Amino acid sequence: MAILYVAADAAELKPFANYLTGLRPLKWPLAYAQEGILDGRRILLAANGAGPKLAAHAVEIAIRAVSAADLGSSPLEAVLSVGYCGALDPNLQQNQIVVATKVSEPSGGGIFDCVQLQAVSEVVSGVILSQDRIAVTAADKAHLFQSGAVAVEMEAAGVAQRAKRAELPFGCIKVVSDRADESFGFDLNLMRSSSGHIERGKIVLWALKRPTIVPELLRLRSRTGRAAQVLGEFLASCRVFAGSSDELSVS
Repeated sequence: MAILYVAADAAELKPFANYLTGLRPLKWPLAYAQEGILDGRRILLAANGAGPKLAAHAVEIAIRAVSAADLGSSPLEAVLSVGYCGALDPNLQQNQIVVATKVSEPSGGGIFDCVQLQAVSEVVSGVILSQDRIAVTAADKAHLFQSGAVAVEMEAAGVAQRAKRAELPFGCIKVVSDRADESFGFDLNLMRSSSGHIERGKIVLWALKRPTIVPELLRLRSRTGRAAQVLGEFLASCRVFAGSSDELSVS
């Protein structure tokens, strides 16, 4: 049996990957794809860029792969959307783990139930809003908080949609990378390509033209690196057991 973990960027998965044994790259047409073993269970890691479309494509590739001969003996038993999120609830602090009870798309796009997750370590649970854009300012986050969600991210809805089509249990575990009262000094949405990828080349050019944002970029890199470490530690300490679409325990 295998569990698929999907994130936007490899950096969100690599700290978790360090806990796996027998880690090896997968020849999937994705930005990042690895597999390894954790306590005797096959773990699949996939990252394909920001946004629901790219995340759904990653799940699609994985589903096709596990039906092939090399992974056919380890069918998927669950799909988890993992990675960074922005806090909407002012009480959430940086590096806190958030486990979604539901994933909601804005403007009535859809609500996806998440399998119940139980963890030994302390987590925050609640609705996570999934939208195809980065919440840049504290005002953006305050507005989104009115929806009832505790955090916002960009990939979970795409993962949930594809998992639902495949009748696979779906869960969502995120780590807070920025607080509700924080704003970015630049609009990362402008750094995305037409396909949705955040292009590092655009960020570099933006920084060259506006060197005053370089310290913020360096702080952001450091903070997200620490958040990924916390997430990796949490995922490695969890043991996921997917018995049905209604129950998924993490202990």
